[in-house]
Amino acid sequence: MEECILPKEQIFNSIPTNPPKTEQIIIAPQLKRNLLVYLIVTAISFSFLVITPGAGASVLIFMIIQADGLYYLLEKKKHLIMLVPIFILALNAFISANTMWQVTNLFVGAVLYGLMALWIVRGISFKDTSVDIFICLIATVCKAFTRFFIPFKWGAEAKVDSMPIFRRVLLGVALSIPTLIFLTAMLSRADMIFSQAVINFIDGFFALIQMRMVARILLGIIAGLYLFGILYGVFTSKNESTTTIGIKQIAGDCLIINIMLTSVLLVYTLFVAIQFRYLFAPSDSLPYGLTFVTYARRGFFELLFLTFVNIASILMAVWLTKTQTGCGAKFAKASCMYLCAVTVVLLISSFYRMWLYGSDDGLTRMRLLVFGFLIFEFIGLIFTFFYIAKPKFNIVLVYCFIGLSYYLMLNLVPIDRVIAREQINRYFATGHGGIHYAMSLSPDAAPEIARLFYSDNEQTRMYAQAYFSWPTPNNSNWRQWNFSRSRALRLRR
Repeated sequence: MEECILPKEQIFNSIPTNPPKTEQIIIAPQLKRNLLVYLIVTAISFSFLVITPGAGASVLIFMIIQADGLYYLLEKKKHLIMLVPIFILALNAFISANTMWQVTNLFVGAVLYGLMALWIVRGISFKDTSVDIFICLIATVCKAFTRFFIPFKWGAEAKVDSMPIFRRVLLGVALSIPTLIFLTAMLSRADMIFSQAVINFIDGFFALIQMRMVARILLGIIAGLYLFGILYGVFTSKNESTTTIGIKQIAGDCLIINIMLTSVLLVYTLFVAIQFRYLFAPSDSLPYGLTFVTYARRGFFELLFLTFVNIASILMAVWLTKTQTGCGAKFAKASCMYLCAVTVVLLISSFYRMWLYGSDDGLTRMRLLVFGFLIFEFIGLIFTFFYIAKPKFNIVLVYCFIGLSYYLMLNLVPIDRVIAREQINRYFATGHGGIHYAMSLSPDAAPEIARLFYSDNEQTRMYAQAYFSWPTPNNSNWRQWNFSRSRALRLRR
């Protein structure tokens, strides 16, 4: 694979014959200054634009600052395409008032930064083994944390005229602190008025220092050091020892694999027959006096878990037999195809059960997320059929790409508004529905909740009025400006 490294003359003053250790790498002064500026700007902007209560438009501004900085620092701009999904995560804070993705977006964004660095340094291909990619990604992220000390080391190594005096002053202050603490404690015990003055001074000092502000600054410094470590690895990867970990291909015993697959498929065949006999048949065919909804509700999560087990079994069987030929290997491939088809039936059964459950009780966040997950899992199973036939690409990387697409879609789609629309439509159609659940949703649902102002039920109109009675300071600061909250404020009565 092609390594994408910046020109050496832009990075190193000199490159010794034997590659030095990471901490001994010599970086050009201009690049060092650029990296330190990037660290400081990232730490400050993260503290005051991202880690702020009700952050909205400021998160998007943070990503614009990041894009500008990386565009200036990186030589090859094509890798900046990895910022697109991170921009989508930031866009969620601007267009949606649903806060359920705030924490996970930070972690996903951090991993995507690591993936971008891995792409620059090593390159990523769908022909790579999954283990190689994940090991390298984990190593990239972990190494970013191990580089936290580098900016402080650069500061300690700075040779300026005032440094000896600064160190002596710092040492004098450090030695004075224990003496001052001891002396203040003794004098406070000797004089009550002096003791009260000390207490008032300490209370006033801590009143000036807001712990939330300190926590925000610390998180900003951590974020800045992490992104600095990621970028530092991009520029110094040529001199760092990188190892590619691969798993030796193992040839499995086709007879044992086929026996296991056959026994599993016999049970699944009976289960699928029952599904077509009862679940997908008219409701009057159910035995034991079961109602259709009661029968469909049970077993959803068990079936969903089995789809994961089946996919893992298929991947393992294909991996163990993909280098083999003969009747045994062909039978194993056919069995995997059948097991994949059975998994599709399980997925359809799960979807149908959840649909029946939702049609009876309405949508919730969890049910809507499950519906979307089942759809994307079905897309993954389509690729699994291709993988069984031609196992020449990295199916796990395909799964990760599908999963990331699903997660980004959740950040863009106003799921609270979709849920509220369905619940309120049911209320107007049937006279009952989950309007109480809809009232608990974020301001994303405000346009649908506003429809309840036209209800004939006075109590329902009062519920809607109560929904719009949240405090107004959400949009009082430009950093907190959010499209969804602003629209909800305009809908107030």
